[in-house]
Amino acid sequence: MPFIAASRDRVRVGYISEFDGYISGLSIDDANNYEKLSPGTIFIFVNGDGEIKYLNINEVNALTSRDLRRTKPCNVGPSPCGPPTINFFGGGGIGAAGNPVIDANGTIIAIDIVNSGFGYATPPRISAIDPCNNGSGAVLIPVIGDGTIDSVIVQDGGSGYLPSTDGGSLSEYPTLVTLTDVIVADPGINYLPTDPIVITPSNGTTLTFKLDPFGKVNSVKVNPGGNYTFLPDIYIDSDTGINAQFTPVFNVTRDPLVPQVADPGDVVQVYDLVGLRINGYIDGKPYYGNIFYDNGIKYAGIRNTGVRVYETLQESVTKEVQPVAIQQTQPQREIVSDVVESSESTTETSTVERAETRQTTTPTQNATTTTTTTTTSSNTNTGSSGSSGSSGSSGSSGSSGGGSYGY
Repeated sequence: MPFIAASRDRVRVGYISEFDGYISGLSIDDANNYEKLSPGTIFIFVNGDGEIKYLNINEVNALTSRDLRRTKPCNVGPSPCGPPTINFFGGGGIGAAGNPVIDANGTIIAIDIVNSGFGYATPPRISAIDPCNNGSGAVLIPVIGDGTIDSVIVQDGGSGYLPSTDGGSLSEYPTLVTLTDVIVADPGINYLPTDPIVITPSNGTTLTFKLDPFGKVNSVKVNPGGNYTFLPDIYIDSDTGINAQFTPVFNVTRDPLVPQVADPGDVVQVYDLVGLRINGYIDGKPYYGNIFYDNGIKYAGIRNTGVRVYETLQESVTKEVQPVAIQQTQPQREIVSDVVESSESTTETSTVERAETRQTTTPTQNATTTTTTTTTSSNTNTGSSGSSGSSGSSGSSGSSGGGSYGY
């Protein structure tokens, strides 16, 4: 097969259509034509390293053949075996990513959705790829809503998967796996309303079920759900009924470092294959969970839980916030050469503010417009963001919840 050199003409981007989901395969010229019809469109580009980037039209026009090349070196040496990679493919969407939650028996019990993706018209297929072929047999079913992955049902957790790399890793984060639902995989037949439904271990969970006139199980209700570190056994103890089978469904709470959560023995360590964004530090450990701001102070959780999240590892240990040196930058002026024609004789002022830049455009009665950009330094640490342009701005930074319109 002849080698085809990467060129700018081979660059392809996509976008999300409100009606058709993820549209891919657009050339740079196609993207410019579409942006004229839909100003402010955010385009999606997958670079040579397989990373997803979210770009405005100015950033699309800046793409070159270099962006199609792989920059990360190939690891040709031996590497330690670890948990399987969760791959989402098909369904008309892009961007979904998750980490497997694996119990001590080598069974996948849940999937922690790190990014919900978008543009999925139908449920994608999911595979658990184990490069060392230690584990196999996992059957994973995605649940979608509004074009994103809401959750993943583990229909069969398989066996033999490694929960982490050999020898452990600092890339592990704690999760709490809570039973939220029980799906009837097989309703069985001839069960009686007086037959007890059993879950072992219960961990504080009680279950009830409903039958149809033939003794088939219609549904199971969880009240309430306990926390689990491995798959429980669920069955109906009956002398007459047979063949009913049930699938537990779990909710994954990432970094459950808040006072109201359960005993540390209920926590499952998950190996971070996707690359989560660290939202701060607590007691000398990285924190990946939800963030709540109260008077400018970060707390772990979705409200003021009293557990403070610090910006640096040292601050989380000493419990003292280090002062940040204030840097002053002289205002810089940049004269934009673009000429904007104005047919109106009136003066109109529009101001666009961003987190780090402020742009003020003042069309005058003349036929030309001068745009002044003033850049000042910011004391706030932010992720990598995209450039600002007339068509909008976007970046590759993700959000703490995962599944946002960024990465």
